[in-house]
Amino acid sequence: METTLIDVHDDRVCARAYDVIIASKGHERPWNEPPSLAETLVEWRHVDKAEPMEMWGALDGDLLVGVATLWLPMEDNTSMAWFDVQVDPAHRGRGAGAILLERVVDRAREEGRTTMVVDFLVPADSDGHGYRRFAERHGFQLSNTEIIRHLELPVADEALDRHAEHGRVRWESDYRLETHVGGVPARLQESLCAVMNQLAVDAPTGDIEFEEESLTPARYEDYLELFRQQGRVRLTTVAVHRSTDAVVAYSDLMLPSGAPGVAWQWGTLVHRDHRGHRLGMAVKVENLRRLQTDHPERRRVVTGNDDTNSWMVSINEDLGFRIVELCPAYHRSLA
Repeated sequence: METTLIDVHDDRVCARAYDVIIASKGHERPWNEPPSLAETLVEWRHVDKAEPMEMWGALDGDLLVGVATLWLPMEDNTSMAWFDVQVDPAHRGRGAGAILLERVVDRAREEGRTTMVVDFLVPADSDGHGYRRFAERHGFQLSNTEIIRHLELPVADEALDRHAEHGRVRWESDYRLETHVGGVPARLQESLCAVMNQLAVDAPTGDIEFEEESLTPARYEDYLELFRQQGRVRLTTVAVHRSTDAVVAYSDLMLPSGAPGVAWQWGTLVHRDHRGHRLGMAVKVENLRRLQTDHPERRRVVTGNDDTNSWMVSINEDLGFRIVELCPAYHRSLA
């Protein structure tokens, strides 16, 4: 078994890497709806100077049997490295995962990183799951656990109306809601980025301490162009403070082109100075309403929250999300 750097511009190698990743992520998860190869290739070939990515393959002879992806943030949290390891289920138990992990740890050390972070999906009753044992055997410690929930669509209009009206009196005089397709306009981007940058520090992360992120309008536009090339649809509802015309809360839904039945719930956050007005529920409900109106083909929303994030958990439970699996995050010090 040996490792090799994957050339993301080699169509044949990338097709095999995609098959390995999809087989691994879909193992014992019949609800998994992966993005298409076409949209995945666009992402792999996108150059993000703020967070460059490397992909390493494990070869058993001439056959690619495992893939490790390494992300190296360059503008914030620069002491850290994020990674992911996927091994074809038909080729597990032969050391591919271990050799890939060793490779990305070495690369992180070469880049001066002192903390490695990884997360993965496991069943809800997974205390002794093999993925956990693998991480712990290689020196990783549990940091926190997100609960992955699914919301089956459509949600009844009556339920959305009830949730929307419940808190309206608490926000309507000072805030307005706007929903945008394909990203917010330039006039809102700076304030939206400021709120989005808080997510890493405001969301519960257990034993890992993150710096505030450094998303700028220029990078935001770059990501929007990436999504357009992938054929993805991004729905964003924001709450705008009437007196400042600035975004103070947002909720994002991403609709992958190759998985037409699912919508991914990305970030939802209310600026810490504007909490207590039911804005979190307001932006989520409005975004869901737009999703159901424009994309009735979508049958499920997938989201994840740390269970200590009680305010967001309560919103999701009120909307009807149900627990499906867990996403534990582990970290390891390289110091």
